[in-house]
Amino acid sequence: MNRMKRLFGAMLVASLFLAGSAVAQDQALQKLIHGKKFFWEAKFDQALTSLKQVTEIKDAKREYLFEAYLYTGFVLLRQNAPGSEVESVFSQAIRLEPRRKLDEMVIPPNLIEPFYDARNKLVGCLYIVTEPEEVDIIGVKGDSVLFDETTPLQVCDLVDNDYQLLLSEEGYDQQFIPLKLNPGKTDTLHIALDRIYAQGGGKTGLKWALRGGILVAAGAVLYKTVIAGGDDAVEDLPGPPARPDR
Repeated sequence: MNRMKRLFGAMLVASLFLAGSAVAQDQALQKLIHGKKFFWEAKFDQALTSLKQVTEIKDAKREYLFEAYLYTGFVLLRQNAPGSEVESVFSQAIRLEPRRKLDEMVIPPNLIEPFYDARNKLVGCLYIVTEPEEVDIIGVKGDSVLFDETTPLQVCDLVDNDYQLLLSEEGYDQQFIPLKLNPGKTDTLHIALDRIYAQGGGKTGLKWALRGGILVAAGAVLYKTVIAGGDDAVEDLPGPPARPDR
């Protein structure tokens, strides 16, 4: 009986949490709608009040927070606020969604351009092409997989979001590289994979690699080349653990 009571209590707490979260999200959305409406009506003080309330709601959705900071920046532009203040607010939006593009059919150029100027200081893009084409490419940070795509691929992200790229294709050696992005630039990275002539390798070893075989060394390369000061800082790396038979 006590076990059933505890289970019921846990379910009740969970349902209350979900209900509270839903209410909070609805409040954030309504405040955001009001803030945007006030902005387009040139009621800037009211817009700032509503948009600030969105950012103060705990666990509000990223998309709501992005737009709240974005429109706060727009309000500040219309109020001729200092450029550093506008850029600071735009930066908060960009860090939430660095890949977001603005609707140029709705937002005028004199608002879009300052936003993209701020974005160019924080975000870089890397266009990745491979030989052969259509190689599996996985972005990994720590033990988390950020994306799983196929080349050719364009990656746009914050320049201080350091992670590794793991490339895998049947019949070719796997390759890993640390991601390096330059603010405001789109660079092209050409990667040629080495064909495997002996048995084994290819995509079959991917799970082993993600468990730590390759990423142990990849993390070391990332630290030595990106964080610790460039190629000159690279030392001999320890070999990966023995690869399991299955």
